[in-house]
Amino acid sequence: QESMEIALIENVQRSDLNPIEEALAYQRLVTEFKLTQEEIAARVSKNRATITNSMRLLKLDGQIQEMLIQNLISSGHARALLSLEDKGLQLKAAKMILDESLSVRETERLVKRLAKEAENGEEKKDKNKDEALALIYQSLEERMKSVMGTKVSIHNKDKNKGRIEIEYYSEAELERIVEMIESIR
Repeated sequence: QESMEIALIENVQRSDLNPIEEALAYQRLVTEFKLTQEEIAARVSKNRATITNSMRLLKLDGQIQEMLIQNLISSGHARALLSLEDKGLQLKAAKMILDESLSVRETERLVKRLAKEAENGEEKKDKNKDEALALIYQSLEERMKSVMGTKVSIHNKDKNKGRIEIEYYSEAELERIVEMIESIR
């Protein structure tokens, strides 16, 4: 096992490995030989952050890993793409890197822009959903108002809970509303 570990470490130190092969080798040292990233760093004479960054590349979408293997994008490009959690956005950005021959700095700016757009898109969806719910409750209030003949307010706490407030302006009106509710039985 020790000789396999040494062979794997020597293999990692070869200069012709692509970033994914290197990351897979580090991953194998962690999983098969139970080495920590700190121990790997010491054995291959690299910084622990370098090992961590290399292994993070394995979190990328498979197609992006393939681009990295084929040297279509650099490790710097790939690390920038890691800040996009959505795999679809990662692929979109990777295609833009290829199409527009973006530098790593330009890629970082692109990734920030895409992340912000995605975040704003989620906020818009939530806002549209809230507006739709408000319209539904408003419609229900209007329907109840026409049946009751007085102001009705619906206060929703969450999707399934809330309270209905029915206003009355005289004792006689209260009596009429109570009779109307009793007649529902």
